[in-house]
Amino acid sequence: MISKNTPKIHSKTATILLALLIFQMLFIFAMSSFGPDSSNAQSNFFVNLISGLVPDLKTGTSTSAFDLKALIFFVRKTAHFTEYAILGLLFYLNLKHHSNKKQSLNHHSSQKQSPKLFALAILFSALYACTDEFHQLFVPGRTGQPFDVLVDTLGATFGCLVVLAVQKIRTQLALRRSKQKSKTS
Repeated sequence: MISKNTPKIHSKTATILLALLIFQMLFIFAMSSFGPDSSNAQSNFFVNLISGLVPDLKTGTSTSAFDLKALIFFVRKTAHFTEYAILGLLFYLNLKHHSNKKQSLNHHSSQKQSPKLFALAILFSALYACTDEFHQLFVPGRTGQPFDVLVDTLGATFGCLVVLAVQKIRTQLALRRSKQKSKTS
């Protein structure tokens, strides 16, 4: 039996998920709107933090294959990956929530939808990554990079995989609990 509060909960959840998705999209847009000086300052914060842990990186005397240039590249691409992991996760959650609302909570059809929703979330994230790189063409000192679209798409894929992994763990835990309850009854 579905309680009277279910539509309100679905409505609140849908609103929160949509707001988080829009916020993340605006955040990415804003970050892409900064010129190279601001972008460098943001990256340098993390580069300095990491190179403080490995002092040889700053002086260039590091014997490791990981030099300062590689660290800057790694920090920048990790930022892309992380932004889009969050975006992919939010796209997937929004699509899944909307899909569950449309299907009268039929568990089997919901599970059949997961691969389609997974693909759509990644597609929407990749399309947003393309528009983001296109947007950067109009920001003085910035360029659009096809490689960044790839990194962004991989990040979105990772975000979706995190959601799927959490769902799988929750399902396994729920099965264990129900088996334990049936044994004690």
